[in-house]
Amino acid sequence: MAYKIIIDTDPGIDDAMAIAYAIAHPQLDLLALTTIFGNVRTHEATRNALALLDHWGSKADVAEGETAPLAIAANEPSYLVHGLNGFGGVDIPQSARQKHEHDAADYIIDATKRFPGEIVLCAVGPLTNLARALERDPEIVSRIKAVVVMGGAVHRKGNVTTMAEANFWNDPHAADKVLAASWPLVLAPLDCTMPVLFTPDFMQAIARENTTLGPPLAAMAEFYARFYRSHLGLGGCVPHDVMALSWLTVPGAFRLQKGALAVLTEGPAIGQSIFQPGGTQSRATIFNGRPDHLVMVDTDPDMFMADYMMVMTRHAG
Repeated sequence: MAYKIIIDTDPGIDDAMAIAYAIAHPQLDLLALTTIFGNVRTHEATRNALALLDHWGSKADVAEGETAPLAIAANEPSYLVHGLNGFGGVDIPQSARQKHEHDAADYIIDATKRFPGEIVLCAVGPLTNLARALERDPEIVSRIKAVVVMGGAVHRKGNVTTMAEANFWNDPHAADKVLAASWPLVLAPLDCTMPVLFTPDFMQAIARENTTLGPPLAAMAEFYARFYRSHLGLGGCVPHDVMALSWLTVPGAFRLQKGALAVLTEGPAIGQSIFQPGGTQSRATIFNGRPDHLVMVDTDPDMFMADYMMVMTRHAG
């Protein structure tokens, strides 16, 4: 039986990689994209989400989300990483389709009422929409099947500051609220994403086999890889957001650790994720009353990449 998923997203090149995977995978039933600021502004994320779905033939809904963080001023979008249009300058025709009448938080709440115990929420941007859903309906924690979050850095440095990963840094208050909630949550931090590189050759191989999904992604990946090459000296790009979906479909590719999580909301380390392994004691009051969640602390890159290639080329053409 396929997982009913909602992807909360700020598309974004690695977001596009994740959305394509969701469309292609037979075990994933993509109900909706809910949009958020981050890689681009929220209205641009909505435009991009609608464009991708139309271009790739998906009828999933698009519900627009929050336009600013809960408690801090908004940071500038990641145009340097993802290009001014979010797709590295690759042109995806705009859609004439309209966004959903409900905003993202209400859409998520309503979906968990229509399908209690069935919705998996895959959050691959700042967590503002999820925090709003918790504020409006705290009982959502008992109706959702799982929340899978791409964000944070547990045993390694951040990627926008020494301490902070981009999604948590963009709205640390929302991230902390989401990680404090007692819903079944799995975190995919930089620990599990950074070991994986999609090289230009890898993406071109997908494009040759899948002429619908592949060519736009390969072109986007070229832009994305230039950033990683110039700033980190890497020979490809990191597909961060795909991890939030792959945990559902190829769980054997990841090593998990259980523990409590929190996010710093002020000071020079704002946005830093803090982890207390399960079964350990700490004097840090920040963890008081917090549930344990699962954290993906490492990845088998070969298994992950073989799965992505297989899924993306299974319906060649």
